[in-house]
Amino acid sequence: MTESNNRIVIVCTANVIRSPFVAGLLSTRMPARLSGHVTIASAGTLARSGMPADPRLVELGRTYGLDLDPHRSQRLDEGVLRAGDTVLCAESNHRRVVLDLRPDLISSVFTLREFSRLLEADHGRASHWAGVVEAASRERLAGRGARDEDDDVVDPVGGPDEAWLAFERQATQAVSTILGVMGTLPAPDPSASSEAPLSSRREYRRSRGAVTVDRRSARRG
Repeated sequence: MTESNNRIVIVCTANVIRSPFVAGLLSTRMPARLSGHVTIASAGTLARSGMPADPRLVELGRTYGLDLDPHRSQRLDEGVLRAGDTVLCAESNHRRVVLDLRPDLISSVFTLREFSRLLEADHGRASHWAGVVEAASRERLAGRGARDEDDDVVDPVGGPDEAWLAFERQATQAVSTILGVMGTLPAPDPSASSEAPLSSRREYRRSRGAVTVDRRSARRG
């Protein structure tokens, strides 16, 4: 992955609940200095292209300051994915679909919750997004990834209130961790060709501790 390929694609099944919510949170709360350098997209493995977000999600999104009314679903296919993409999937079976389409992305495809756990396990911080993903991949190779059955974000479609609360909690907790790491990244330097050394765990946790997702959060700069 190169510094010029800082695109994150969030993947779920229909692209009307889980992936647009996560994509919306990341897009609106990403540090301003990363805007234009890290971009966010979403898609669904079985999506019917052009469908609006689930009405209940639109309502939930408003409590987080998200306007999901304009969202329209797109189906995940090979044309959606690009070399160097970071792909964060709602479920482990979505990861398998992504890798069937683009096996070259094997080191940068994770489930959302797996990626969050791997970032928590990392001992330092990177100097750019590509370094963050590389560090997560190393943690996974070292055996510190979560088991598949623990990875999935609950699909609340047609479910009771409890399913929606579980989905909201799982998604926002994972996004908070990712935003925390983003908060440690400096403004991108186009001339930089290599990653700076990792800092200590103490510095890393101090730098990311102030960034969380809640229903009152505004765009973080």
